[in-house]
Amino acid sequence: MQSGGLRCVLSRRGLIRIGICTRGMSSANGGRSDDTVHIQRQALKVVAGVDGWGQQQAQDVKLTMHMNTDFRASSQTDDLKYSLNYAVISRGVHGFVDGCARYRSLGQLGREVMKFAMREYRGIQSMEVGVEANAAHLRCENLGVLVNSDERRPDEILLSGMKLLTLIGVFTFERRRKQYVDLKVTFPWPKEVAEFPNCQELLDDVVGYVERANFKTAESLAESVAHVVTRREYFQQHCALPVKVKVIKLNAITETEGVGVSCVRSANEFTGDPPFWETMSADGTDGFNLPVSQQPRAVITEWNKAFLAFGSNVGNKFGNIERSLRLLAEDPKVKVVRASSLFESEPMYFTEQSPFMNGVVEVQTQYTPHELLKLCKKIEYDDLKRVKEFENGPRSIDLDILLYQNANCEHIVLNSEDLVIPHRRMLERTFVLEPLCELLSFHEVHPISAEPVQSHLKELYCKGNKEDILVKLLPLPGGPSDRSKTRFLKFRREYEEDQSTGELVLRTKSNTYVMGIVNVTPDSFSDGSPVWNDVNYFLEKVQQMVVDVLKLHENVIIDIGGCSTRPGSQQPSVEEELSRTIPLITAIRDCGELQQENVIISIDTYRSVVAEKAIVAGADIVNDISGGSFDTNMFSVISAYSNVGYVLSHIRGDMATMVKLNKYDDTISSDGVEEFIYGKKQHSGRTKVIRNISRELAERYQLALTSGIKRWQIILDPGIGFAKNAKQNLDIIKHIPSIKGYSCVAHGQFVNFANLPVLLGPSRKNFIGTIIQEAQAEQRDFATGTIVGSCVGYDADIIRVHDVTNCSKSARLADELYRK
Repeated sequence: MQSGGLRCVLSRRGLIRIGICTRGMSSANGGRSDDTVHIQRQALKVVAGVDGWGQQQAQDVKLTMHMNTDFRASSQTDDLKYSLNYAVISRGVHGFVDGCARYRSLGQLGREVMKFAMREYRGIQSMEVGVEANAAHLRCENLGVLVNSDERRPDEILLSGMKLLTLIGVFTFERRRKQYVDLKVTFPWPKEVAEFPNCQELLDDVVGYVERANFKTAESLAESVAHVVTRREYFQQHCALPVKVKVIKLNAITETEGVGVSCVRSANEFTGDPPFWETMSADGTDGFNLPVSQQPRAVITEWNKAFLAFGSNVGNKFGNIERSLRLLAEDPKVKVVRASSLFESEPMYFTEQSPFMNGVVEVQTQYTPHELLKLCKKIEYDDLKRVKEFENGPRSIDLDILLYQNANCEHIVLNSEDLVIPHRRMLERTFVLEPLCELLSFHEVHPISAEPVQSHLKELYCKGNKEDILVKLLPLPGGPSDRSKTRFLKFRREYEEDQSTGELVLRTKSNTYVMGIVNVTPDSFSDGSPVWNDVNYFLEKVQQMVVDVLKLHENVIIDIGGCSTRPGSQQPSVEEELSRTIPLITAIRDCGELQQENVIISIDTYRSVVAEKAIVAGADIVNDISGGSFDTNMFSVISAYSNVGYVLSHIRGDMATMVKLNKYDDTISSDGVEEFIYGKKQHSGRTKVIRNISRELAERYQLALTSGIKRWQIILDPGIGFAKNAKQNLDIIKHIPSIKGYSCVAHGQFVNFANLPVLLGPSRKNFIGTIIQEAQAEQRDFATGTIVGSCVGYDADIIRVHDVTNCSKSARLADELYRK
């Protein structure tokens, strides 16, 4: 039994015995007691260094003392004389502080108070003294010091309550405005260091840096603040001292008061690192002008990848763009890999000027970013004679470097006086992001925001700004008077709210183009003609088509075919096909009674020789049912005429075998293909027909681009009736949006069908006859009109029909119903 203190014991009989007992002292703290007496935040008015205005004025200070003692006797006897009298100590400290005129710093105040208390009050075995000032700096709620009596432990300085505004976050909405962060910095003050660090200047550095900074992550901000702090002379003299930085984002998650990170760093860890904040922009809100070095951090390799935005709104816009891309390709240190679609956009910033034609080109280059910039400026000013009257004004050509990557796909991030990569305004502009996203996979993230580039684009569209709406352009040759001029098919899609789900979905808003079929053949499946070799007969037919369609539509497409493509049909010779088609094309172009500017001629052929001669004779589009698979020279012919449209169609087999090849399983090739519809991975059995068709189209598309065909030339045709049964044909019509939203990654190549117009040719096809039980093809026109309306409702851009008179009416009604 212990002795020397009161002890209460409950006996077996329930009696309470009271005696004296003592507690053993803790062996863990070297014979010192665990008892502590506290004085919490005692208010003092004292000069302790400079105040928030840099003046040696008395300021309000809060003093906290934790005094270790042994008050066992006091607790057992309930007598204060065996403990520390905090009232006496408080008065004593107050008198001691008042008796000193001034202190050089809060640290000196804390150390002097501790010496006084330890000297005057013998019962104190050890102690900690905390001193905090709330007005020592205008941007810091609490500048404090914590001193202790243990010679082995350093004292500690605390800077907390720094609520600063900065740009921080990975999401676009976080990049639009500054938000509050709460910073806390703590670091040691060794006993042997008498001089108190200049905390006011340190705080000035931190505040100035953070409020000009521009970061994706709190982690980066925390480490950067540690770097700023350790650049001070105090830490250069004491390189091993740990600095703890805590960053809390106050408004990041609505359910919390704040979220954040902390880190501990020393000056030794930053040895050799440049003071990168010296190169940063003074305006942290200016795009993504980040505090990065003037030289790129990633290594530039022998061949690098760059994405260049191009735009023109002066003179022959398409000609300017073509010439610019050609000049890029002619440079031995540049390879043009692929170009995006072309878009028409309203001018930004300075709006009193003509609309722009925009796009993006991907290149491989041996040039450094600055050398590539020099080449772009040479093309702009020396070759195309750009005249820059003012910023964001009219221009013959504009070439901007958006992104630059080395051979390892590492982004080169650069911030110099004449070049910032990534381009600082690229995330503000749909006319940059839309074409760029055609070329970038969904995995590609912006090197600064760390957010997928595709997400940035959708966020812009979600704002609903009319000036962000783009018009896709498909260039065509001019009329017969001047084929060197350019006409355009125009396609417009917009995000709108789905009335059922409330989700934002893409919808086609441009009017449907009607393509009238003219088969100059004796054996086409539904309209072979006994007078197939009578040019005048077909010219009159074309004239009537033009009149009927132009009553309701701005343009009409005439599709002229010289050989039947029905299953099992016999194919005429090349010479026979030429003799059937070229005279009619020539006659149409020579006909003065036609509104030539509104008449677009398409040649329906899979033969490259026929295609080229038709183009020379006046055709604007090549409609190839084989997707280039029947004639290996087709792609090279089309690539030579970059202002001619090309219908890339899906087919399996040939005219003799296609009917047996309509099995669409869900087996991906052994090489592996990642498939997406509107950016979401797809492997559902419900989409297998569409994915198979789209994947096979993607293979032909990629080969077409490799052969030199431009993306802006391509129209997709999923091939209704070619190697498909009735249900599969209906699936195609119902899932046109899925085809338009299809993309895949195969063999390291990204293929994206976004913005490619879709042509459907359901007219008089067998699947219609099967459904309505009509064996005679020419009796299916009324039902075809119904299907045409559905095709328009499901987002088809071009409808190929026989009965243009009535089907053009169906298309017009459907446009009003679905697209207005």
